[in-house]
Amino acid sequence: MPRRDGVNYDRQLITHSRPDGLPAKLPLVHMTAAWSATEIVRSGKFVTRRCDVFGAELLYFFVLRPAYRSRFGNEESHQISRFPVAFIVRPEAVPSPRHVYPFDTGGAAKGAFSSKADKYVPLEDYALEASHLAATGHIGWAFGALEAYFAGRLREDINDDIPVFESVTSGFVDVARMGVELSNEHDKRASTIELAAAHNVDLVGNVRLVILPKQYLEGNNPLTDLIEKTGAQVELYDWQPNRAPDEFQKDIRRICREWYGAEGIM
Repeated sequence: MPRRDGVNYDRQLITHSRPDGLPAKLPLVHMTAAWSATEIVRSGKFVTRRCDVFGAELLYFFVLRPAYRSRFGNEESHQISRFPVAFIVRPEAVPSPRHVYPFDTGGAAKGAFSSKADKYVPLEDYALEASHLAATGHIGWAFGALEAYFAGRLREDINDDIPVFESVTSGFVDVARMGVELSNEHDKRASTIELAAAHNVDLVGNVRLVILPKQYLEGNNPLTDLIEKTGAQVELYDWQPNRAPDEFQKDIRRICREWYGAEGIM
C-alpha cells in the first residue's frame, strides 16, 4: 500500500461505524512465538517496541480474533520455540488506543494484501477512530455480528451501501475478502482489527487466558509458576514436531471461541 505524505486523510470508514447491540469493548489478543512469549512472562509485561511502519514505540493487539503469521509460519520445524502462543487481554488494559485499523498494518506495509488492495489508497486512510467503540462499530457495519467477524464473514450486502466514489471503503472490502476461509489468498490478518497501545501493559490483572503448546509447559515448572502468578487461565494445544506454526492457528481459534462462549462474550 502507498503511504500518505502529510495529514490530509480521507478516512471514509469512520462514517460507516455501526456499534448498535455490540459490546462497547472487546477482549484483545496478543500473539507471538513461544520463545518471545516466555520472555514476556518472565518480564511480567508486554513492552512497546519500535514500529517501523509508524516510526513510534507501539504495542500491538488484535481485537477478539487471533490472527498471527510469523516469517516462519509456513516452514515445517522441530523447534517448538517458533510455534504460536496467544494471550487474551482485558480491553481495559489499553484505555486509550494509539490507533485502530481494520487489518494488520504490518502485513499491509509489507505487501501481504497488495494483490487486492487499491493501488492508490494510502495505508493511513484506512484508520478507524482510535477507540474501542470504533472497533465494535466497524464489526457491526462490516460483519453484522461477533460470530461473523470471528469467522471472517463479511456482510453479504456490504457493497449495497458503499457509494461508488468511496475508494477507501471499497478498498477495505477488497482486502477484507482475503480473510474469508475459501479465499484463494486466505489471510485472516486482512480483516482482523488491529489496536495499538503506546504504553507497556502489565500481565497481572490484565491477562485472562494464555494458549500455548502443551509440550512447552510439561515439566517446565519455572514457566508454569510465572504464568500462575499472572492469574490467567491456561489452555493448551497439542503441538507436533516437523509441522508448520501456521497449522496450529485453527487450534488457537477453536480454543478462543470456546473460551469466549464459556465467558459469555460470544
